[in-house]
Amino acid sequence: MARSRTLVDILWRNTLVRVAIYYAVLAAILYWFRDTIAEAFPALEESAKTTVLTKKAAKEFIPTEGPSAASTAIAMVSGLAFALPVSWIYTLTRRKKGWKQGIVQSLVILPLIIAGIVVVLKGSLSLAFGLAAVVAAVRFRSTLDDTKDASYMLVAIGVGLAAGVNPQIAAVLSFVFNVVVVALWYTDFGRTPSALEGKMAERQLEKALEHASRTGTFVAKMDDEIFKGMSPEQLEAISDRAWRRRKRQSKDLDEEEREKPDYAMLLRLRTAAPEEVRKLVEPHFPDLFARWHFGDIVHEDDGMHVVEYSVDFADTVTPGVVSDTLRGAAGPNIVRLELR
Repeated sequence: MARSRTLVDILWRNTLVRVAIYYAVLAAILYWFRDTIAEAFPALEESAKTTVLTKKAAKEFIPTEGPSAASTAIAMVSGLAFALPVSWIYTLTRRKKGWKQGIVQSLVILPLIIAGIVVVLKGSLSLAFGLAAVVAAVRFRSTLDDTKDASYMLVAIGVGLAAGVNPQIAAVLSFVFNVVVVALWYTDFGRTPSALEGKMAERQLEKALEHASRTGTFVAKMDDEIFKGMSPEQLEAISDRAWRRRKRQSKDLDEEEREKPDYAMLLRLRTAAPEEVRKLVEPHFPDLFARWHFGDIVHEDDGMHVVEYSVDFADTVTPGVVSDTLRGAAGPNIVRLELR
């Protein structure tokens, strides 16, 4: 008994297996109740032939009886049933980037609502125009982080529309969409080949090396040409490799340099006159810091500059003392002072 439960748990936790079993069960249900569905959703042969509605035809188009509760229930249940696997595949393919709970719930709720509305409106032209007027007065706003999220929302609407007309069409739409999405996700379709990524990185590195006349210039070009376009995960991996490489080559350093720990703080001074600020603040550094090192001047897009220092506070110095002393020395030349 324990083995069977374990097997069921394993199968249920596997999203692809769960979706496949779910579709098989739905296919069996659709086949079993095919006659009931056909009666609830009769084929509209004449509607396809009518392209222009005259006043007489419009009157004939308006039914004398409204939709049955059975057809509405079947449509809404079908919309919900075929939207669930779409939401499961969405959470599977978005597992790395993450997703919003509101989007997942919308993928389930939208088809259900739309299917019920379509059943109500498909037999009444006047109700359709009435709903259009109501929707025009209501504004729906939603921000999607990824363009693929828009395709999921579109298929949710399509499943709802199809469920209100013919549940079999909703089944085909949901199944084919999920098959295509899983295939694209599994093959990582459209990703830049690793060989091409390597060549692009190599060209950027060569471009940076061309301008590397000294260590400071080299580091600045590396930061501007390569590091600027990297993700936080890639920068973390680069930092780890650089730290290990430094440890391997520490035998080439002097004993005094090898024993020095990393600096504790990063001092950033935002200013419009970086060289003037350096002349004003650096004479105060021996009283404020046990150790300090000039890092770089970062040039920002708005014309401002950020002077960076790596520092270790003296024993009796606090961040407030540093801020008051440097602001008093440089005055309005320092727009913002940061200690990280």
